Amino acid sequence: MSIRWNQIQGIVFDAVGTLIEPSPSVALAYVQAAARQGVVVETHVVKERFHHYFRNDEVDDLNGPMATDEVLERRRWRRIVGNVLPDLPNPDRGFEELWDHFSHPQSWRVFSDVAPALDMLEAAGFPMLIASNFDRRLRAVLAGHPEFEGRVEPLLISSEVGFRKPHPNFYEAACDALSLSPSCVLYVGDDPENDVRGPRRAGLSGLLLDRDSRRPDDLPFLPDLHVLLDNLLISGVGVQA
Repeated sequence: MSIRWNQIQGIVFDAVGTLIEPSPSVALAYVQAAARQGVVVETHVVKERFHHYFRNDEVDDLNGPMATDEVLERRRWRRIVGNVLPDLPNPDRGFEELWDHFSHPQSWRVFSDVAPALDMLEAAGFPMLIASNFDRRLRAVLAGHPEFEGRVEPLLISSEVGFRKPHPNFYEAACDALSLSPSCVLYVGDDPENDVRGPRRAGLSGLLLDRDSRRPDDLPFLPDLHVLLDNLLISGVGVQA
């Protein structure tokens, strides 16, 4: 399914992996948390465990598929931390340290292509929205980076919507926030399921941001955000599928 460029009137951006990324990396932050309790664990081991448990912790057994709120997000992340770092003498301390760590703007960096792209899109008059699977910590994280000044409202967060991507209610909420029909909205993000296939099923267009050249062959993609405006102004130019 190709992107309906001539119909796009608003853009939704994912946050983590699309606009921002952890700095230091998630794996290194976990390794450092373990070291503070005298536990030595290899970075590659943490990375493998995190990827496994993060991807497999999408369903809360009490609230149904993809349901979430602030309480459930803390519970979910406590499970993930416990599974990734099972040998911590004080697991509660480890979780609280990591939860706090990722609440600070300085624990995240903004990709270099973000500010120029947002500036150009804003100048071109495209309504924009940031929408992400996260919790209320994301508000302080984004507000702490000047690239997002004046651009963090509206901000759509799964814990406040009540559902994580790729639940259709999440995308419906994004369209409602933009006051646009799904057919007029483009979702841009780094996750093939959450940011491309999920939006498509909900009637939006989806575009994969593929900075690491790991894309599935069947999805439209951009290697970075620099050429996004060209694709909106000149149908299909710069988009590869």
